[in-house]
Amino acid sequence: MRLKGPNARLVSLLYLAVTVSLLAQVGLGVKQEDFKTSEQVAFYRRHRAFADGVAKESRLLGKSASTQQAASPYSVLQDSVYLDGHTLVSSIQHGADKVPLKLSVSFLDKGIVRIRGQEAHPLLPRFDDTQKLVLRDGGANLKYASADSLQLTSETVNGETVHIVSFKDANHTASLRMTERPWTVEYVLNDKPSILLNSKGLFHFEHLREKPGADGEVDGADGAWEETFRSWTDTKPRGPESFGLDISFSGYEHVYGIPEHASSLSLKSTRGGGKEAYSQPYRLYNLDVFEHDLDSPMALYGSIPFMVAHNAESTVGVFWLNAAETWVDITREKSSTLGNLFRLGTSSKEPTVSTHWISESGVMDIFLLPGPSAADMYRQYADLVEQTPLPREFALGYHQCRWNYLDQEDVLTVDDKLQEHAIPYDVIWLDIEHTDGKRYFTWDSGKFPDPV
Repeated sequence: MRLKGPNARLVSLLYLAVTVSLLAQVGLGVKQEDFKTSEQVAFYRRHRAFADGVAKESRLLGKSASTQQAASPYSVLQDSVYLDGHTLVSSIQHGADKVPLKLSVSFLDKGIVRIRGQEAHPLLPRFDDTQKLVLRDGGANLKYASADSLQLTSETVNGETVHIVSFKDANHTASLRMTERPWTVEYVLNDKPSILLNSKGLFHFEHLREKPGADGEVDGADGAWEETFRSWTDTKPRGPESFGLDISFSGYEHVYGIPEHASSLSLKSTRGGGKEAYSQPYRLYNLDVFEHDLDSPMALYGSIPFMVAHNAESTVGVFWLNAAETWVDITREKSSTLGNLFRLGTSSKEPTVSTHWISESGVMDIFLLPGPSAADMYRQYADLVEQTPLPREFALGYHQCRWNYLDQEDVLTVDDKLQEHAIPYDVIWLDIEHTDGKRYFTWDSGKFPDPV
């Protein structure tokens, strides 16, 4: 029966009111006060202040955004660079704190490049088990490039030293260029600079240290030894140990990945303004977020620090192997003067996506994946972390789940109704109510007396 006249208008208004109410509930569903913003995270604030300081110094020097790396305080220590088999070894150091960092650049099969860095003599070992849990065979059997395929040369350009490792395989004619002062890395693929590290001068590494005075501050560092969020206080007996690095994708306008976020496929800018830009960086931190925001960079249930840059000609990737809380800022440039990176005096009108990665702790461990096709790049990623195993047959069927099934009778009722209405299914999932007092790995034998 079709309603007409006033009744139809009344029903339409009712539907509209219900729809608006539901949308309002979605928008108001997140308890924002339960989740940190970047302004409430001390290590992010410190790196953001450092980045703003670098940008300010660049402006005072009259440098454009694309030549901002001139303000970086990190340089390669003299005579520390050498090629050891498939690994380029060097030491870099901040001009003020004088704590040397050991840096290794390893060349793997298929053009994959791995860059690792930490203190040369750390006060205590940093957490470095992520590779054992994530990489294929715990990282023990990665395939490295033949040492004979690598060639190290050094040259001086306008008084500055540049170290170049050249290599070639079936898909790539590539080189990795590392400048000494300031320290920067450029991955050149088929004569085109593709992935740039520290080109913005944002590399900053907080070294472990003993707590100095009663105030517990290091050079006035914000939240260096202790910080509080709501009623929880996080103490840091060895002080700050975060690190951050800018990674730029030259020739690309879009980047993808770093799940899980309720965001667009092409990741949005988080700094630099723009109509669709976010006001917060992307957060990588596993959270149980009920009724999460839509179109937001806030963290959700999982976090995979893997980013892909893609254009019509090629695809490259970056895998930031770190399990600590991480924030990622994204900015875009329509043009840049890439020649200034090595003071070569040439310019390019290439679009660039610049990203700023900041992790709370651990070892800096980064994989550069050269593609050149999307399929090639994902094969390279699979070589590192293993391919996804084929699911068992039952996993492909319908899985019934809801929050919550209150007891065994509730579950059996759902099963009966599915049978009654001829709805096939393979699995019923139980939520937290099957546990004893909502404690993991327990079973409430009162509510669910027959687990079989």
